[in-house]
Amino acid sequence: MIRLLRSIAAVVLGYATIVAGAVIFQDFFFGSISYQDSPWLHLVIGGGLTALSAVVGGYLLAVVAPFRPMIHSIPLVLWLSFETAYLYATEVTAGPLWFDIVSGGSLVVGVLIGAFVFVRFGPTSLRHRKSETSTS
Repeated sequence: MIRLLRSIAAVVLGYATIVAGAVIFQDFFFGSISYQDSPWLHLVIGGGLTALSAVVGGYLLAVVAPFRPMIHSIPLVLWLSFETAYLYATEVTAGPLWFDIVSGGSLVVGVLIGAFVFVRFGPTSLRHRKSETSTS
């Protein structure tokens, strides 16, 4: 039961991190970003920082649920994919399809990168465990 709660909390925390990053880096810094109204530099900086928040979200997801973090990232990746499709289909976003795909895709890739960084370099990484056992 605890593992299930941790899994749910991990996905919620990862998503909340992405949402907080989007609000901070797009709305707070630039007053809102849109494909048609924002200068290209705002799109690049705001979009890049939002993608970075997805990396942090993926990493935090893995910290909370370190047992198979790449598997735990699947619900978040699916949610982001469905959310991107929904926002485009309901015309909440005003950009062309390619722009929304790139925006949503950058979040998906960011989550996977964050979880992978934890797996590869985090405190419980396989490489770290092997080095501990070889020095014993």
